[in-house]
Amino acid sequence: MTPPVERGVWGGIVGQSGAVALLQRAIALDRLAHAYAFVGPSGVGRRLTAVAFAQAALCAARGCGTCAVCRRVAAGQYPDCQVIAPTPPRDNPKGAPMIRIEQVRELERTAALAPLEGGRKVFVVDDAERMTLPTAQALLKTLEEPPARTHLVLVIANPGALPPTVLSRCQRVRFRPLDEADAARLLEDRGVPPGARALLARLAQGRPGLAVGVDLEALRTRRDAALALAAEPPARLALTLDGTPTDRATVATYLELYWSWYRDALCLAAGGSAALLVNVDQEAALRALAARMPALALATALARVKAAWVALEGNVNPRLALETALLGLGGAAA
Repeated sequence: MTPPVERGVWGGIVGQSGAVALLQRAIALDRLAHAYAFVGPSGVGRRLTAVAFAQAALCAARGCGTCAVCRRVAAGQYPDCQVIAPTPPRDNPKGAPMIRIEQVRELERTAALAPLEGGRKVFVVDDAERMTLPTAQALLKTLEEPPARTHLVLVIANPGALPPTVLSRCQRVRFRPLDEADAARLLEDRGVPPGARALLARLAQGRPGLAVGVDLEALRTRRDAALALAAEPPARLALTLDGTPTDRATVATYLELYWSWYRDALCLAAGGSAALLVNVDQEAALRALAARMPALALATALARVKAAWVALEGNVNPRLALETALLGLGGAAA
């Protein structure tokens, strides 16, 4: 089990000691890179660490966590620290959230100005892979010619979605999924009941941030609904989807559930241990699926789910992405 780094703003970061040590050393030596890429899956503490880094970079005590600067950065109220996050199109609130070019233009404008209160500025670009190509190209100018005492942190889950020219100008800081013990301890610290803690830690696959605040029974109900939908015969699928929520968030959740389901079945089909299962509470159903579908068919199902996931990330209509995945599964999930 990896203990948190017990030091000011870094104390709540669990399981990322390598990333934290690198950043602490840079701040202690006052040798901060002009741009960082915090690369790793969602829910492992990338954004939490980005905020801690901003606090430590701007705080006179290097991240005490208690001064006015640290508190204002955490509250998003410090003028020399800004967080840029994806937003839907102005004319379509249900559209795919993206980092818009106008956000980057405003970042450039603000970065060119002198700091208002401190000696430097920090910009955090959350979910930075959600940039359009023109947006990434606009950001490249700032990365190539960064204003003095200005630091950018790009929080990235999928570095392959960004142009290599953007990543090559950032210092990479890697974040890894937490081991199960660390994830369970973090959930305990967040008040998750003991009966749900272990299973949520497993279902979160090392990303406890995605499990905090999740109701286990609601998660099971959502999984049951997703599997029932995947078991529908193709001829009835369109009619069933008419009565099913197909907003982007729901479809993303369903696709992730399908991925873990078929991944578990393939693991069993290949002779893997039940200890490796994500859906550890459904071993019997997964063994039945593994006995019914050959390993090649399970691998094909995973490829179809991944293709739908990529399409959804690319702003394809959510219902279309889900329907395409389900037709590829052919009613075989249950």
